[in-house]
Amino acid sequence: MNWQHFRAILWLRWRTRVNQLRKGGTAQVVIMAIVAMVAVLAGVGFFFGAFIIGQVALAQASPIVLMAVWDGMVIVFLFSWTAGVVAELQRTESLSLEKLLHFPLSLAGAFATNYLASLVSLSMIVFFPALAGLGLGLVFSKGPIMLWLIPLLAAFMLMVTALTYQFQGWLASLMQNKRRRRTVIVVVTASIILVGQLPNLISIYSPWRSRSDLFSYGVAEETSREEYNRRQGALNRPPLPGLPQAANLPRSEPDLHRLNQNAPMIRLINAILPPGWLPLGAMSLAEGSILPSLLGTLGLTLIGLASLRRSYRTTVGLYTGRFSAGKRSVAEHAPSEPIISAPKTKETPARFLEIRLPGLSEHTSAIALAAFRSLLRAPETKLMLLTPIIMVFVLGGMMIRNSTTVAASLRPLLAFGAMAMILLGKGDLLSNQFGFDRNGFRVFILCPARRWEILLGKNLALAPLVLGLGVVLVGIVQLATPMRIDLFIATFPQLVSMYFVACLLANFMSIMAPRPVGAGVFRSGHQRWIPFAFHLAFIFVYPACLAPMLLPLAIESILEDLHMLQGVPVCLILSIVECIGVLYFYRFILGLQGQLLQSREKKILETVTSKAE
Repeated sequence: MNWQHFRAILWLRWRTRVNQLRKGGTAQVVIMAIVAMVAVLAGVGFFFGAFIIGQVALAQASPIVLMAVWDGMVIVFLFSWTAGVVAELQRTESLSLEKLLHFPLSLAGAFATNYLASLVSLSMIVFFPALAGLGLGLVFSKGPIMLWLIPLLAAFMLMVTALTYQFQGWLASLMQNKRRRRTVIVVVTASIILVGQLPNLISIYSPWRSRSDLFSYGVAEETSREEYNRRQGALNRPPLPGLPQAANLPRSEPDLHRLNQNAPMIRLINAILPPGWLPLGAMSLAEGSILPSLLGTLGLTLIGLASLRRSYRTTVGLYTGRFSAGKRSVAEHAPSEPIISAPKTKETPARFLEIRLPGLSEHTSAIALAAFRSLLRAPETKLMLLTPIIMVFVLGGMMIRNSTTVAASLRPLLAFGAMAMILLGKGDLLSNQFGFDRNGFRVFILCPARRWEILLGKNLALAPLVLGLGVVLVGIVQLATPMRIDLFIATFPQLVSMYFVACLLANFMSIMAPRPVGAGVFRSGHQRWIPFAFHLAFIFVYPACLAPMLLPLAIESILEDLHMLQGVPVCLILSIVECIGVLYFYRFILGLQGQLLQSREKKILETVTSKAE
């Protein structure tokens, strides 16, 4: 590999990134420059901080504590690295080898150069110095034997980067079929997100947690709050002179005892999983044994080299047409047979799009159904739908685990908060409805539909997804923390009111601050100051617009405190009345928003059809 070629490719990557940022405006360049400076400073700070921790704080630490610290460092690094992979998922390589091969480079040299250039990433700049600093600090505190951590850490980084590069090459081979490309992106990204949430879900649902563990966190049902505070004060008080050592145990002693109890299981997990070989090697070196670190270095190196070799073979096949031309070559060598024309059959119409929704005009019904079908097919919207689904499992597990700790008067607020979080998770879809249409927005300009009908159809298209998730989460709330039946029924008109109020605000955002979104891309491009300010204000105005939906519950609580209208479902009645009023208000404001859309439709078309980088 030529050093000048490597520097040239690094420079090309830098210039490509700078040009992409410039297209987004000066503000984005300034923000990214600040982020890069902060990343470099954070990397330097993490290096020295980890060095001090390894030299001072861990000087007298036991081997099992050392392994636990390295486990935490490895998990943080892998999490940040995975987040970077997701962010760069749509680019299979830093620079296309197809373009690099026009230069005087061999395929192997271009592959190696591109692989080394891909190592320069934000995660590597910020978190790798922490790993290196911790290892060097342990060398000074534990002795020269810890020098074996250096090749082990290098082998670990080789394995992680090589597997990532192989993963990107495998995705490139799958994405040769353009119809399958977006689905692959969604599936892979969703899988990474779900895997990242597994530790949280396991911690929430943990059925093995005993009641003594629950008491240690202050949530045991049979223990009073006063008793819990008394015991916490006993743990926090300073040591008393004259008492035996057992009476002056530090607060960290129970955690260390629990860690020693789980040491065999932790050691077994580290021995099975290759990322755990680095913490296991650090622990064995602290115990005075070099063999596990040597075996770990050898194993991680072999995995990394095998991944690079496999990735190189995939790259060769990718650029020699093996993945895209395999079926065609088979067809070319197949014996020629007479072509028999199949009998023509009557084409089946697209019946879904021809359904007429009751109570709506033909234009509104067609727009709603077409937008709903688009939402189900677009990969970027599929990925955005994962956020509330994951939230359903996380919040549902938390409520089931802590169902007895929620006061009866606060349980209706859980349903309100769940729906608010769902609407916030759909903020990108709601507040940028025309950005995902891209060139398809021309259809709305040319169609004879009234502009408020376009907005109504857009709002109704997302209603089954948002309200459906809201109903599911409200059902989980009712199962975990049962409410009175009238309060439970009142949540459903409340959901409808919240949704249409959010739609009014989102319609205004979509008209006044549209953003271009590329096909299959999960972020907007060409971010300007005015749209950015609008969407930032949306985050603060959004809760204030939804707060009036709690008025029926507040009025019923006040009347109950005053001992008035006992036994009357005030919240249910007022929620229904409020829902009817919101729908009338929505219809009135929708007409005004239709006029605003008509006055700005050309500007919106110019914005959403621009190329999103």
